Amino acid sequence: MHHTSKITKGLLSTTAVAAALVLPTSTYASLTGFDESNLPTKYIVKFKEDSSTPSTLANSRFFGPRIVQESVLEQLDANQVEKLGDQSIYSIEIDNSKLNQLSNRSDVEYVEVDPPRYLLSETVPWGYTAVNAQLLDDSNAGNRTVCIIDSGYDLAHNDLSGNRVDGTNDSGTGSWSSPGNNNAHGTHVAGTIAAIANTEGIKGVMPNQNVNLHIVKVFNEAGWGYSSSLVKAIQTCADNGANVVNMSLGGSQSSVTEQNALKRIYDQGVLLIAAAGNDGNTAHSYPASYDSVMSVAATDTNNDHAAFSQATDQVEISGPGVAILSTVTVGEGKLSDIYLDGVSQFERGVVPHNRLVQRSGSYTPEPVAGSFTGVLASCDASSGSFVCEDMTNKICLVERIGNQGSGSYPEIDAVQACYDAGASATVVYSNSELPGLQNPFLVDQNDTARMVSVTVDRQFGQELQAYIGQEITVSTELGKDYEYYNGTSMATPHVTGVAGLVWSYYPSCTASQIRNALTKTATDIDVAGRDNRTGYGLVNADAAKEYLAQGCEGSGGTDTNAYVNETRESIPDNNAKGVTSGLNADRSGDSGVVTVDLDISHTYIGDLRVTLTSPDGGQVVLHDYSGGSRNDIQTSYQVDFSGFDSFGVWELKVVDSARRDVGTLNRWSLTFP
Repeated sequence: MHHTSKITKGLLSTTAVAAALVLPTSTYASLTGFDESNLPTKYIVKFKEDSSTPSTLANSRFFGPRIVQESVLEQLDANQVEKLGDQSIYSIEIDNSKLNQLSNRSDVEYVEVDPPRYLLSETVPWGYTAVNAQLLDDSNAGNRTVCIIDSGYDLAHNDLSGNRVDGTNDSGTGSWSSPGNNNAHGTHVAGTIAAIANTEGIKGVMPNQNVNLHIVKVFNEAGWGYSSSLVKAIQTCADNGANVVNMSLGGSQSSVTEQNALKRIYDQGVLLIAAAGNDGNTAHSYPASYDSVMSVAATDTNNDHAAFSQATDQVEISGPGVAILSTVTVGEGKLSDIYLDGVSQFERGVVPHNRLVQRSGSYTPEPVAGSFTGVLASCDASSGSFVCEDMTNKICLVERIGNQGSGSYPEIDAVQACYDAGASATVVYSNSELPGLQNPFLVDQNDTARMVSVTVDRQFGQELQAYIGQEITVSTELGKDYEYYNGTSMATPHVTGVAGLVWSYYPSCTASQIRNALTKTATDIDVAGRDNRTGYGLVNADAAKEYLAQGCEGSGGTDTNAYVNETRESIPDNNAKGVTSGLNADRSGDSGVVTVDLDISHTYIGDLRVTLTSPDGGQVVLHDYSGGSRNDIQTSYQVDFSGFDSFGVWELKVVDSARRDVGTLNRWSLTFP
């Protein structure tokens, strides 16, 4: 649908089409070409464990049961057979005529669909300060490992190349450090977590090259895979020491195998975080909707819930996910700017439109690049339709009428009205319903409004009214290394980054305790209390750290039984005097069983002896030269100080009794019952 125009006596009268462009309800399917129904159907088959079968065959590296099971699959003409982990589980393709035969076998526990998993990005970083990451230092982040399961990580990117990063390739996806063409999703996610603070580009939640990253590449340029790949990937993350796993991906179907695998990894102490989904409805997306996973919704700069973000009873927390600027594969990005009096307004947030044109039945991105300088003129939208003056050789400033929703993309109406009025470029600003910075699709279905166009938030748009009649410049450039994306995929790494950052201060806390701290301290938005759209609210790094400062179970600042010393002390090498750190407990009475949280960085903990002494002389050895060559002591101890008074100064002494390996006492705390 388009606007019709007629020129009369030098003026342009524009009649707006009232109905916004309506497309299929699945944003991802309709605008990126992804459709689960068009993918090959795969199945997961789990054989029963047979304890009577010998575990190995003599002089063979293969498991006995595995030979039998794979023989069964071969007899049934199964294709693409892939074993998942150490259990008797396989991912296969099999003809429907053989499916019942397989399911009915006495040695088969179950057969289920291997559901597709795909990247949950809608296209499109003010998020750094929105989650209060700027209030925390990430110098401790070296004690955390974040695993990103996605489409790879462009190691050639200047904002990413200096990080502590390694990775794993999944079969068929190529190198984890070279994503390939049009496969920048994982690089965008990684930038939100850990883009380097190097005076250029952007910076991530943990920007100082301390956090350990492990990349598992499971998506190639096609942008989809299967649940079985995720099952393997999550185990790979755990095997590589991951504390937090980012899954900016999902699909509509659940899987018993996937659910069990994720629960097992979560129970082992790994925090799992996934995107809630981008279909703008109330359907569950997986893996986000498993109980073992934190489901993340998306919000904009005004803390409004993103229309595309799925709303379910599993949504746990929110993160910035609309118009998120981050790293992409080198040279594949696009950026825009507005110049007022020759001064760049890039920092205000100037988003190039995600322009899509229908070609041969599918939508393809066709951004319009260029720079135009001209007089700024206003197209009036106050009546609910667009009334533009003659915009010939001018830049059109127009308020958005309606907002993108599930299946509805009205952005073209504003740009088309300006184009039909003769404008050479368009600036669309947000309306009062959603005043924050947006990045909607510009679906120019028949390629009828080919012009430079950008979007800004409502405040900036209203300020631009003061420049009506003045000359400004609007530009869009291709071939950049950064881009704005939308999606719960973009919200998820904000939560992942905050989780890793906060956890680095209190590494003795468990994954479930960190998860609890994030939800308990989230900034409540949308409706009061937890809701299906935004969960417990917007993740808040500073508040979560303060919560944990009272102990891993937190207390909201009211627990007078928790005491913390966060003063870092170097441990003298091979010195019997060691280092002594004190805590002044202002409570009185019997100490009882005290919880001691200890965080020490050291490259050979077998050199260390750690002793805790109460104010009235009770003493316990917490660590006594054990652990050999292992690194670091990050653990909790339950110590019985019954009969000793708690009031006064408690002393923790750390002694290094061998040469060469050195370390630091980072933090310790006492929690009384």
